[in-house]
Amino acid sequence: MPKRTASTAAGAAAPSTQPKRARASKAPDTDAPAPSPAAPSGVDHVAPDWVPRNKELPGTLSFARPAEGDVRIAIWNITSLKSSDAKGLMRYIHAEDPDVLVLSETKVNAPPAHAGLDARYPHQYWGIGEKKGYAGLAVLCKTKPEQVHYGLPGFDDPSTRARLITVEFAHTVVVGTYAVNAGDQLKTLDNKMRWDDALEAHLQSYAARDLIWCGDLNVVWDDRDLAGASKKWNKAAGYTQAECDAHRRVLAATKMQDAWRVLHPDAVGEYTYYGWRGNCRARGAGWRLDTFIATPSALPRIHACEIRHAVYGASDHVPVVADVQGPL
Repeated sequence: MPKRTASTAAGAAAPSTQPKRARASKAPDTDAPAPSPAAPSGVDHVAPDWVPRNKELPGTLSFARPAEGDVRIAIWNITSLKSSDAKGLMRYIHAEDPDVLVLSETKVNAPPAHAGLDARYPHQYWGIGEKKGYAGLAVLCKTKPEQVHYGLPGFDDPSTRARLITVEFAHTVVVGTYAVNAGDQLKTLDNKMRWDDALEAHLQSYAARDLIWCGDLNVVWDDRDLAGASKKWNKAAGYTQAECDAHRRVLAATKMQDAWRVLHPDAVGEYTYYGWRGNCRARGAGWRLDTFIATPSALPRIHACEIRHAVYGASDHVPVVADVQGPL
């Protein structure tokens, strides 16, 4: 503003003859992202009281069998075949007896000779990456598929074979997944974005078929699917706007839906992963990272989708199962 001129009258100031300068309005920040539907609602959650807080696999496991004509698919991030085997892996598999078993984060360096798995699953497909003891994915089947494809087309990363296997049955395509993680301090977020771009194209190539995409997706849908969301938004891998919006974009492009959420629309705090550190299991502080996502034609065939909350201790994840109208 221009300086005021001195007045001849003591203590008074002559009015300025200069016009007042209009206050500039702040220009909108065109680079700021639009609000995300995945952003925290302001209400943080933990697992409800009825969810078990056990830290070891129960001694006895029993599950109801699928309805007649249904096929059971189970997904489980086991953190390591070797470590989970010593903590009760086969006890769960014997009790569940899935027709298709998708195991992620196997950390094997070659297809294993495993008497328990070999006796139950004559058709085994092990995805193994170049880095030893890292990632790893397996799809084990009682029925032989028509075709099997390893890796994610368009994603030029050495781990791709260890992260995605596409299994084509006569009536259903199952895409088993151990998704790329955005990493500590989000250091590999750019890689996760490239993964989502390639994944969208891959799923769209099967969008006209009965397609079930399943496994550890390393992303949540919204704040109902993790504990303490308000402190983790845009800070923790799996709950950033970039990842959540990309996940929604992939589903929108393929018209796929999360079968577990469709069948449990009001559920809050039902998680599939509780980290070993920080006493997360006892506090009910987890994430729902593992699920089944289906195309419009496949979704009505999924008659049940359940989280096996008590099956904790062999891994820091728990299994999730889907009963699908057969045959595959």
